[in-house]
Amino acid sequence: MVAFRVDRVASPVYVGRDEALETLAATMRTAIRDGPAVALVAGEAGIGKTRLLTEFTRSLDELNERIERSLLNEPVRVVEGACTEFASSGGEGFAYAPFVAVLRRLAKDGSATASARGYRELTRWFPELGEPSAPDARERRPRTDPGGPHPHTDTGKHRLYEEVLALIEEAAARRPLMVIVEDLHWADAASRELFAFLARNLTQPGILLVTTYRPDVTRINHLGPLLTELVRGPRTTTLRLPRLGRNDVGRQLAAILGAVPDGPTLDHVYRRSDGNPLFVEALAHAEEGTPDSLRELLLQAPRALPAPARHLLGLASAGGSRITHRLLEELADESGDGLDALIRVLVDHGLLVPDGDGYMFRHALIRHAVYEDLLPGERARLHARYAEALSTGDAYAELAAHAAAAGDHASALVAAYRAAGQARRSYAYQDQVQMLERVIDWWDRTPDAGARAGVDLGGVRTEAAEACMFSGDYERGVEHATAGLALLDEHRAPERVALLLEHRGRLLHRLNSIGTPDFERALRLLPDDPGDTQRGRVLGVLAMGLLPGSATGQRAFDEALRVGRRTGDATVTVRGLLGRGARHRDLDALVEASALAERLEGYDLLLTVPMYEATLHTRDGEHRRAIDTALAAARRARRFGLGLSRGAALTSYAVRALILTGEWERATALLDEALTQSPPPVQDQVLRSMAGQLALMRGDLRAAEAALAETEDAPHDVSMYHQYRWRPLLALAQGDPERADRLLGRALADPGLAELHGVDSLPVLITGALVQRARGDAHGPAVTARRTELAAMGRVFGVGDDGAYDKALRMFLLALLDDTGWDEVVAAWRELGQPYELAQSLLCGGQAALLVGDRDGGRTRLDEAAKLAATLGAASLAREIALAAGPAPDTGGLTPRQHDVLALIAEGLSNRRIAERLHISPSTAGVHVSHILAKLGATTRTEAAAIAHRNGLAR
Repeated sequence: MVAFRVDRVASPVYVGRDEALETLAATMRTAIRDGPAVALVAGEAGIGKTRLLTEFTRSLDELNERIERSLLNEPVRVVEGACTEFASSGGEGFAYAPFVAVLRRLAKDGSATASARGYRELTRWFPELGEPSAPDARERRPRTDPGGPHPHTDTGKHRLYEEVLALIEEAAARRPLMVIVEDLHWADAASRELFAFLARNLTQPGILLVTTYRPDVTRINHLGPLLTELVRGPRTTTLRLPRLGRNDVGRQLAAILGAVPDGPTLDHVYRRSDGNPLFVEALAHAEEGTPDSLRELLLQAPRALPAPARHLLGLASAGGSRITHRLLEELADESGDGLDALIRVLVDHGLLVPDGDGYMFRHALIRHAVYEDLLPGERARLHARYAEALSTGDAYAELAAHAAAAGDHASALVAAYRAAGQARRSYAYQDQVQMLERVIDWWDRTPDAGARAGVDLGGVRTEAAEACMFSGDYERGVEHATAGLALLDEHRAPERVALLLEHRGRLLHRLNSIGTPDFERALRLLPDDPGDTQRGRVLGVLAMGLLPGSATGQRAFDEALRVGRRTGDATVTVRGLLGRGARHRDLDALVEASALAERLEGYDLLLTVPMYEATLHTRDGEHRRAIDTALAAARRARRFGLGLSRGAALTSYAVRALILTGEWERATALLDEALTQSPPPVQDQVLRSMAGQLALMRGDLRAAEAALAETEDAPHDVSMYHQYRWRPLLALAQGDPERADRLLGRALADPGLAELHGVDSLPVLITGALVQRARGDAHGPAVTARRTELAAMGRVFGVGDDGAYDKALRMFLLALLDDTGWDEVVAAWRELGQPYELAQSLLCGGQAALLVGDRDGGRTRLDEAAKLAATLGAASLAREIALAAGPAPDTGGLTPRQHDVLALIAEGLSNRRIAERLHISPSTAGVHVSHILAKLGATTRTEAAAIAHRNGLAR
């Protein structure tokens, strides 16, 4: 063995990071005093992210004093796990890898114990927490059984996440806890999702959740959306570690070398390293003529090793950034004392560091350089050794990666399929998809693939489509379902085809709301048997995908409920109950549906129930209950990471009710927040349509036009309510009543309009009545014919068990068509608390009173309407009211500047905003406002705005 000098590699003195350590200490203080906090440590490879956390952890005794001892009953406990970049894993680690390490340490050291309720999901990972629960019947069914539907849902995932949350909070209740997840940029999808869940939902004081990541690989590894969410947290701290300056590089070199470097040496190292601490270490002992490539620089120490140690290091590099001693001993040529001696060489040279029951590379860049330095044949042989060693265990994802790297596609395919099953049982659906797609990629390269895996390719595609449903990757799921349908014969396997059609229909419905044809085709393939659960499930999703209130949808709901009651299938029963609740305004049915879904912990279905409840509350005119129901469910959706799908839909229900109650600013804030999250296409279009509605009501015609243009290609049921209602009104506001009537004609010709609920169809007819009112007597016969058509449609559209809102809409429609009954309509809107519709009705009632000579009655109604419009900021309606009120009286001798201020008051601007617009001080704006109120005889800004609109002073 060649003897050679071992120089100090790492600096024993930590330099250049005092400010970062102070920031971490402050964040820990925040976590203890104010509640759980999150720290994001960002920096390039080699910048010292791990060293920072190591030094912070070492200084905890001192830190406890700096935090203030009175806050701490026990010292801070640190647990950590790391995401790993596996050599052949495609750039992502394995499901939940960092959290398995974190929770194992908590479970083993007594920081947390099983509570009385136990940890049903976690005990499968950690028996020390209690007796593992047996899998339910769904999970015991053979995975290759193609016969029935797969009732597995993502509910267990949320139960697992809740148990992880509970275990961590239980540990933190005893002593402050710092949970470290290193290298989040390598995290698998399941780990990213769990990290976000914890950051979103931890409440126990004393928890600091810390992670490190490399910004340069966040885009490649899909970390961007998670970071965007994390930085919005109220107690999130982001630390970006910069490169070291020249003085700090000098201090680091001095500590490594044991002497202060001379000027030329410092300049050389500083220039070559560019302030990166890892490269400073590599250059500290480098000879003259160091290589230009940093990779070659990192390889200088490994290549100088004696051959046995160098071979052992290469072997370790093929296994990833960490390897257990047991596995290394099984794979290495040496054993016992000989192996220990070689490992000691690697540790002494700073290439490996001990870590629990194994070893880690001191830095991922070193491992990567060593691995890339292996010859292709060497890599293949090493991976084959790993695959052989892992073949008797259950580390299927690792086995698949090593077998593939060794060129053994048959073993890789079987292992990947088993790894997909593991991921499914751990609710790591994105990881399941990733493994199944590897199976698909290797299928044609593997003789007898189906026999080896125990499943045909159609079954793999079916599982992939289902997993995409749970992971939220709907487009990818449609691709898998479509490919699977091309492989199956509906005459030989009708139930399997029906299952794939159900999956694709649901995926399409969430993408663009056109999944109904797949559901209908699936039903044709299934037996007409009231005891067939699969048929009941398809009936349920078909009904939910059809237009609300449609006859076909109601029949499907009713049949699904019969199947659910007969078979006892809770999912089918819930879907049937939703139809009963919607059709008969039966809140008890929805309460039963919610209770059933809650017991099943079916979060996706559970979050569907509040949508029906919110609709029912809206129809009943109980808008506050609709808002509260929808927002509470949206918060729950965000808790479980469903904010983009179910959360966005629920937000739209809340926004609709807020618009009705006149809370337009709050509605706008919710819309803006939801749209910035990039929701799925259908929900994005619904939300944008609502934004266009608000813009039109506020008189911002340009914004309304843009929003409606963005949603012209929306699915039919979306466009019917939004385009059919608001596009004619926009044309009316633009001064083109004839175009408005042509647009209306297209809407009325759509047979689907009759199948909407009254609260959806009647507003379209009301739009038509408003258009005819604007057309007036100039088109007498045409207007009369259109009014007759609208009245006839109103008698049949949405007829059923009307709620208070339905009834008010019908009254409003009849009043618009006959120009009578305005006092009753006004009373109805006043009772419901809908200020915009109230102002509209007061305008129409005021105009009717003026026509019969009731000037006082007309003026009173118009004054109230003007005040409501001004308060809402409904500029278009305010202009109509002002026009109906007639010529303006004396305005009290306002100056030109006061006219300018009054116009801005009419827009609803505050004194500060008025000052900004007119380039004056807020105090001067306030003086102008006071003088204006006095001259107009108004007591409030709202009253002044109403006078401005009535008198045509708002411009």
